[in-house]
Amino acid sequence: MQLAQIEYFVAVAEALSFTRGAEAAGVVQSAVSAAIRQLEREMGAELFVRLGRSVRLSPAGEALLPRALDVLDAVQAARDAVDGVRGTARGTVALGVLAHSGNLDVPGVLRSVHRQYPEIVVKLRQTIQGTRTSLDDVRSGALDLAMVSVSEAAAPDIDLTPLHADGILFVCAPGHRLAGRRRITLADVAGEPFVDFPEGWGNRATVDAAFAAAGLGRAVRTEVVTFGMALDLIRDGLGVGFVPESAFDGGALPLQKREAGELDGVWAVRTGLIWKIQLARSARRRSTAAEEAVLQAFLAQGR
Repeated sequence: MQLAQIEYFVAVAEALSFTRGAEAAGVVQSAVSAAIRQLEREMGAELFVRLGRSVRLSPAGEALLPRALDVLDAVQAARDAVDGVRGTARGTVALGVLAHSGNLDVPGVLRSVHRQYPEIVVKLRQTIQGTRTSLDDVRSGALDLAMVSVSEAAAPDIDLTPLHADGILFVCAPGHRLAGRRRITLADVAGEPFVDFPEGWGNRATVDAAFAAAGLGRAVRTEVVTFGMALDLIRDGLGVGFVPESAFDGGALPLQKREAGELDGVWAVRTGLIWKIQLARSARRRSTAAEEAVLQAFLAQGR
């Protein structure tokens, strides 16, 4: 039994796909398939039930998985122990990042990691489908760490480390009926057409949860994937929206301590809603020294 066979088995078991498992392991699918077939011959049992293009663990595979994870954890712990003696860390970290990172300086984090640990390679992947997909990728092992915006209840099997909290503003065009209002309730705006992000994005989930808790519905008429586009459409009167303070140039500092005011061509009102950014990692396995180094670099920004 070779270590690579165990690594490939775990990758496929977590992704429940040979294709996605190969992507997570960073090798071609044919190599993964061959290695697992050889492992099955050595074990004398099929580890996966093949169902067309999908797979699931067989009883033998389910029995092997926790032991295989223990093996990989032990190997990584041994590597980290040796690196600790050398005063360094190494390895590759697949890091998912948001399209908008609030006031977090992601390039600064990467520079800090590189200065301290030049043998750590950080592979960035910007989400194009939002927090929900990033959480799935952390669970499957396709990502080691991911910046997300989610409630604890919506993230089973995930450890969340808070990184950033951002006030959410209600925004509308200067000529809108609500422009000039100093305070806005959710009931005031429930009947408006909204510009917002698609379902599965963290900022959308935060606002949806607030409306649901108030027993209110709303209609999202236009979906976008950048706050810049959202603000452009809102300025043009195509809807209203909720936007974090950090989406504006310089944050929402022009509002200072006022509850409302004009900001970048829109009327903005504080809502009391908070958009949170966390760093997600799997709760099912021990973090590597390289992952911990990236986490600490993020946390250092808030000190």
